[in-house]
Amino acid sequence: MSIGYQYIHIDGYEATFGKLDLGTTDTHILNFDVSFAVTDRWSVSLGIPLVRKRYHGPLPHDPDSIIPPADQENIDDGKFRTDFQDFHLGVNYRAWENANFSFSPFISYGTPSHDYPFFGNAAIGQNLWKLELGFDLVYVPTFSYWYFRFAPSYEFVEETLGVNINNVRVNAAAGYFVTDRVSLNAFVLAKQGKGLDFPEDFPPPRNDEFWFNHDRMARHNYVNLGLGLEWQVDPMYHVSLSWMTMVHAEQTHIMQDTITMGLSKAF
Repeated sequence: MSIGYQYIHIDGYEATFGKLDLGTTDTHILNFDVSFAVTDRWSVSLGIPLVRKRYHGPLPHDPDSIIPPADQENIDDGKFRTDFQDFHLGVNYRAWENANFSFSPFISYGTPSHDYPFFGNAAIGQNLWKLELGFDLVYVPTFSYWYFRFAPSYEFVEETLGVNINNVRVNAAAGYFVTDRVSLNAFVLAKQGKGLDFPEDFPPPRNDEFWFNHDRMARHNYVNLGLGLEWQVDPMYHVSLSWMTMVHAEQTHIMQDTITMGLSKAF
């Protein structure tokens, strides 16, 4: 079982012409996850995040501006809103492992926990189902305190108004064991996918169903870099801390800083 806290600060949107001063959003997330080892090789996991988010800025999204008015509350009013986002179900198979390598294919499915609002800078998610296929490769050199991880995946996403936003994701890291229980790491998270561009794919007056769904159809590509600390307190408890920032943004909200803390307990 694990619980994680994450804080995300976003400032602006990277459009085709550069940064759009859209305003800022602050997001607080509590991630709840349970993982169960069915056998020595197979494991399953289930999780859901609780998201608390607020928008401040000059360009709020008003559902009443859509023609006809959209059946959704206005979530860009400067107030914090809290709600559960998407259920995540994953299956992992440890296909191969020796002293230096481990190779584990995985599949993960996410679906909205309920019909939450998606139109607005303060939206907690896209309200779409997602299916991710990938593998996790870990390499530990002989007689070394280093380890390396490479986990690429392909994500299928529910289409909106016929627009395909499927994407490739990469999670890679290099770590060093300072002691038997403490390690430091540097990591990269990247996403490159299909989708639409602002402003050319969303011409004025931007008040129809197409604009109402624009956040579900944009590409949202990025490259994030981060630093992390892992501490295996004892055989039962594991603590993690990381910081991350966005170094490349393409048709997505610009993340300035993300702080993540996690606590896991084994049974």
